[in-house]
Amino acid sequence: MKENKQTLLIIEAYDRGYRVTLDGSVRGVRVAELSLSKNSKGYLSFNMRFDDKVTRIFIHRLQAFQKYGNKIFEEGILVRHLDGDSENNSRDNILIGSASDNMMDIPKKDRIKKSLYATSFVRKYDQKSVKEFHKINRSYRKTMEKFNISSKGTLNYILNN
Repeated sequence: MKENKQTLLIIEAYDRGYRVTLDGSVRGVRVAELSLSKNSKGYLSFNMRFDDKVTRIFIHRLQAFQKYGNKIFEEGILVRHLDGDSENNSRDNILIGSASDNMMDIPKKDRIKKSLYATSFVRKYDQKSVKEFHKINRSYRKTMEKFNISSKGTLNYILNN
């Protein structure tokens, strides 16, 4: 089990009595139904005070913890929305699996569209020049600045392919 702040927060929320119902709504300790917010990726959450700070608890992760226990904290395990709707946190819609499983939940036409978009960034760099520059400088930061590459992942892909 990977011990990190999110792991501890999910367990703490559960220990305090927060629960996600079968239909995906959240019940609080003192309130019948909690007020929810949505992050930039569309995941619903509620706030809980922990160590004198207000922290965000993601509903899909709490639902998965209720369904699968500590298994959700294992290395390489992600919480998945079977229908791809990050707001649908019903018990039947929440699964766990690998990143590959999660990607395969996305409809094929959408996966192709995302991959074409991602590869469009790779094609715009002269890969030979990037590799030669990096070989001399041995610095991701300098290489990214020189070639205006915004992602370490993109640079890593260029260097290793």
